[in-house]
Amino acid sequence: MLVIRSAFRGSTRPFSASSSLLFTVAYSSSSSCPSAAAVHAGRTIGEGPRNDWSRDEIKTIYDSPVLDLLFHGAQVHRHAHNFREVQQCTLLSIKTGGCSEDCSYCPQSSRYSTGLKAQKLMTKDDVLQAAQKAKEAGSTRFCMGAAWRDTIGRKTNFNQILEYVKEIREMGMEVCCTLGMLEKQQALELKNAGLTAYNHNLDTSREYYPNIITTRTYDERLKTLEYVRDAGINVCSGGIIGLGEAEEDRVGLLHTLATLPTHPESVPINALIAVTGTPLQDQKPVEIWEMIRMIATARIVMPKAMVRLSAGRVRFSMPEQALCFLAGANSIFTGEKLLTTPNNDFNADQLMFKMLGLIPKAPSFGDDDAKNDAADHCEEAISSSG
Repeated sequence: MLVIRSAFRGSTRPFSASSSLLFTVAYSSSSSCPSAAAVHAGRTIGEGPRNDWSRDEIKTIYDSPVLDLLFHGAQVHRHAHNFREVQQCTLLSIKTGGCSEDCSYCPQSSRYSTGLKAQKLMTKDDVLQAAQKAKEAGSTRFCMGAAWRDTIGRKTNFNQILEYVKEIREMGMEVCCTLGMLEKQQALELKNAGLTAYNHNLDTSREYYPNIITTRTYDERLKTLEYVRDAGINVCSGGIIGLGEAEEDRVGLLHTLATLPTHPESVPINALIAVTGTPLQDQKPVEIWEMIRMIATARIVMPKAMVRLSAGRVRFSMPEQALCFLAGANSIFTGEKLLTTPNNDFNADQLMFKMLGLIPKAPSFGDDDAKNDAADHCEEAISSSG
């Protein structure tokens, strides 16, 4: 037995040498004071998820030395997940362009001249064919996006999407939609159709949000998340970095998500892909260290969430993506496009899985499925980790 002083409690407790709480011996030997990442990762491992994070606490985690943050994000990730499992998802734009909103990053806004041609809702046959192709390519989650501000007055199209959801679920895939703002009744209808998750990103902090979007308020976004949660659908909500925001805004985004009554089951971390014709066309590309800070901080403060390495992944090399997985990301989007922007090559992703020893994650439709899936794959992950 080892006697280790807990950095976040200041007490002496006995631990076995194999305990997952051996994070306390990982502090830098050159410093007697552990980083905030170390302290809070330890508390997360020891006590589980919490929803009372202060903004200052999250900022101290985010500001920790990047290698320390990477290491302790990885510790939390290995404690809460099968660390080599990565879910492959496919995102399809089922209704492209012509959106009335003014999201500064989005080529689908009708307010900007990006060369994107507006299209009507895809037919059921085309959507189901795309879903089947995605499944055959290894995706276990199929996401459908429609360029709408909301679903009000779109009863015919909405009913069509309910049919798509039902049939894709029958394929044995998780199904996610992002259709803009929802009403309470629509969330319930999506749940009844079998929807696994609903995506509605907050994009950035409440303070910076008006610089990016004026046609929908932050509170309206939060209300949609509330309707989704109340309907019993998993919440998928994250944001975009590289919008011109400060680091404080990135911390603010994570703080809002981490202090929701229930953490989102899915947290996409997107890096802006600047599109010519949008107001953000000249934004500087996001660097890998910025992604690592966001991913590792999200992992420490929302340990059970699927942290999704989303838009912008195409700019990162395989070693850079490996650091993102190590920091706590456990999901990627595959396929030629993410809605309308380029995505990584399928063969390159397959090679990456092979080189890094990643295991494709099976679909999960609830707590029981998640537990069974964990039991099925845990032994394989451990035996292959060396």
